Amino acid sequence: MDGLRGIAALVVVACHLLSVLPGIGKVVSEDRAAPLSAAADWAVFSPLHLLWNGTPAVHVFFVLSGFVLILPFTKAGPRRSWAPYYAKRLLRLYLPAWASLAVAAALIIMIPRTESPLQSIWADMFVVDPTLGRVAKDSLLLLGASTVNTPLWTLRWEIAFSLLLPLYVFVALRWRRFWHLKLGAVLALAVTGAVLNADWLIYLPIFAIGAILGVERDRIRDLTRRWPRLVWLPVTAAGLLLANAEWISRGEPVPGVEALITVGSTLLVLVFLLTSPAKKLGDTAAAQWLGKISFSLYLVHLPVILACVTLLRSVSLPLALAVAAVASFGAAELFYRFVEQPAHRVSIAAGRALERRARRDAPADSPAIPRPAGTVPTPAGREYAGASSR
Repeated sequence: MDGLRGIAALVVVACHLLSVLPGIGKVVSEDRAAPLSAAADWAVFSPLHLLWNGTPAVHVFFVLSGFVLILPFTKAGPRRSWAPYYAKRLLRLYLPAWASLAVAAALIIMIPRTESPLQSIWADMFVVDPTLGRVAKDSLLLLGASTVNTPLWTLRWEIAFSLLLPLYVFVALRWRRFWHLKLGAVLALAVTGAVLNADWLIYLPIFAIGAILGVERDRIRDLTRRWPRLVWLPVTAAGLLLANAEWISRGEPVPGVEALITVGSTLLVLVFLLTSPAKKLGDTAAAQWLGKISFSLYLVHLPVILACVTLLRSVSLPLALAVAAVASFGAAELFYRFVEQPAHRVSIAAGRALERRARRDAPADSPAIPRPAGTVPTPAGREYAGASSR
């Protein structure tokens, strides 16, 4: 799962790098019928687009968040207080997000973003003045994000999911025998949201899909263990096709295409969870490193890219993008070491302090949380907040 998260983060970075190119940027942000070179046309309107399609990467992140956050609740143990969870989770998200917002504002002050015919109109959209009011509003996260550091838009849904986690736990752990019906109902909600273009109904069900898969992971493994390897080829192909459904042709995507992307992204998560070749790919050193820094990479990469492009586009846009790519990974590693890791330690310390207080205040006969039937305790993975495609 960490490897898949890292690969998805790499896709998001590629998405933003290629979108700076004038032709591609115009097609992805404004006019699908705009003329493209032969190479750019293949990059946009072919399966190659999946290599830099940020939208399904975001859906993958949301599925993984639901999967990971549900894991501790599949284990038996003393009744847990929600206060430590909220302290850990919110500090885990807010502290790095605030730091990334400060980095983005500082970069804009030092290297003011400006419009230019040398870059795409997509890149021009990020020209902004980082006023105190704008930055303060962005720092709330729940109100969305401006173009100071646009990737923060996904944290609106990560925060909402995190606050609503008790409801997700209840739904995922109840009515276990009807897990497939619950998945169907959640997908129906996602379809409804996509057709109505209601963001909250598009994105919040994705976390529920991940939560249900996390609770039922052993059951799903048992159901698929005897499948021939060849069965996974069409499953993988279907996942790739549906995840890229928005860019199959030059025509405008059909209403509800976001739901198809959700289905495709979910299939890809299952492929990484259940098949050996995908697991080996996710376990490579490069994928694991990307997974380790993926949250930091998502938080800082776009401000770094835009700063590098502003500085170097008059020399050479390809050179600017190459420097931006290297600088993004370097900045992400530094941000991980000096911001994300310390923030994680602070969140853990705060959670443990509240847990100790809860244990002192709890009655001696506090009941335990029963382990769901058929599950084996699994260490909870690293908490993650998704990346952005826009």
